[in-house]
Amino acid sequence: MERLTMDLNANSKLITTYLPKGTGLGIVKLLSDEVNVSTGNVNSSRGTGTTGNSEFGEWVEVDVLEVVVDSERADEVFNFIYEKAGIGEGNHGFMTQGALTKTSKFTIPKDLPREDS
Repeated sequence: MERLTMDLNANSKLITTYLPKGTGLGIVKLLSDEVNVSTGNVNSSRGTGTTGNSEFGEWVEVDVLEVVVDSERADEVFNFIYEKAGIGEGNHGFMTQGALTKTSKFTIPKDLPREDS
């Protein structure tokens, strides 16, 4: 019986970006098309910021984009997302980056047809 093994990587980072609702999938496409990164995942979330020391603002829906990359490319990919998403332009979201203990590498066959929505 053949034993299955996983390709583990102990040198990865997770980039998490909170974006205006509806913009996350566009960034995933840009990551794939322009920097050959296909590890993006987008989900929806809801939260609120503070408007003062003890006051909370209105609830806002956002896209949460998470991308796992090798540590060597983390700054490049972080900067790419920052620029393409317009994070520095105000009220366009915020980003975090942190190390991951281990990740599993998965690849998608190159000959699969692309699904466009």
